[in-house]
Amino acid sequence: MTRSLKFDPFLIGAALIATVLGLIAIWDAGYARAAVNGTLLPREFWMQGIFSVLSVGLGLACAKITVQKWEKLASWLMGLGLFGLLLVELPVIGKEIGGARRWIDLKVMTIQPSEFVKLAAIIYLAAILTRHKPWEKPKFKNNRQWVGKVLIPKIGRALPFLPVLLSIALIEHEPDLATAMVVVVVMYAMMFVGGVSWKSMALMSLIGAAFAGYMIMDKPYRIERILNHSSRWSERNIEDIGYQTTQSEMAMASGGMIGHGLGEGRAKHTLPAPTTDFIIATVAEEFGLVGSLVILALMGTIALRLALLSFSRRESFDRLLLLGVAVWIGVQSATNIMMANGTLPPIGLPLAFFSYGGSSLLAIWAAIGICTSVLSRQESLDEDDSEPPVAKKKKRKFGVPKKNPTQHRSRSVTLR
Repeated sequence: MTRSLKFDPFLIGAALIATVLGLIAIWDAGYARAAVNGTLLPREFWMQGIFSVLSVGLGLACAKITVQKWEKLASWLMGLGLFGLLLVELPVIGKEIGGARRWIDLKVMTIQPSEFVKLAAIIYLAAILTRHKPWEKPKFKNNRQWVGKVLIPKIGRALPFLPVLLSIALIEHEPDLATAMVVVVVMYAMMFVGGVSWKSMALMSLIGAAFAGYMIMDKPYRIERILNHSSRWSERNIEDIGYQTTQSEMAMASGGMIGHGLGEGRAKHTLPAPTTDFIIATVAEEFGLVGSLVILALMGTIALRLALLSFSRRESFDRLLLLGVAVWIGVQSATNIMMANGTLPPIGLPLAFFSYGGSSLLAIWAAIGICTSVLSRQESLDEDDSEPPVAKKKKRKFGVPKKNPTQHRSRSVTLR
């Protein structure tokens, strides 16, 4: 029997609209530079068009794989993601752009492994949080017993999180602190919902804060960017470290309520990379607050819909996976917009569906496809539950009696 797929109209509809509008925004933000080079369409536009088709196809392929298989593949996917992060460090394979070594050079195109690691980390975290059993505090009489019965078992319970922590360190080393922090936020959200105790999360927060402080201080330009952000409009910074943010702020402010109209903006002529991290500046300038709110509504619809769907799932793996993808898209989109309007310093984080980048689009649509696979499993469970009790009893006369259908759904995810 062929497994039927359940497509959520709000989720798929918003994702498709965002993908199409993203293509238009990339064309609008890049056509001026293309005209200078004597071409009709910017390279970013037709490349993103190809990736859009590939991404939707990848999402459909991922949806056809059962969620049970995704759960079994969790460790392999995390390992593959770590392998990709190591490949970027190799001289021949890895490619450096703008002082950052984040890409694998395939000659015809480049792949950014960190974008796929976000998804791999979500699947992996959902799997390990689901498999963990509740912590039962043992009794001990002295420090020696405490080490053997509490400390060592606690360390053993924390070991499954090491691949995610290693991925965060490797992403930061590229350097890409913004993407690393997205993975951190997603991990904390999933741990909170997954039942990790407050004590464990507090300890991890202290360690994480110390590590984050070290990462910021280790790269002088990071602390300089943070300290000078509040004075970005000063005469010494406006043409230097504050240039991108101030140009973006002026573009967004000048757009007013309805903007200057398609193609009438100036941000695309002044920003160094108008089709990537600061693409919202062109949208806000040419379509005003209304255009910005449309993008916010699309991103909010996708993130909120995934969060609401996660609350209704009975399988802990399903709940955690849907929530992880919701936090990923929501946090990344909000951070990008706050970066463009000057609330945060520029940290190099793309706007989901809109910023130019094939790896980002492929990873997001793969996540949408896996979420669809989750919803399809829930549909089959609902159909089983709707079967008349008489029919179920009749089936149990043959072979081994069926287990209670709620048994496999009650796996605890509480960590103490």
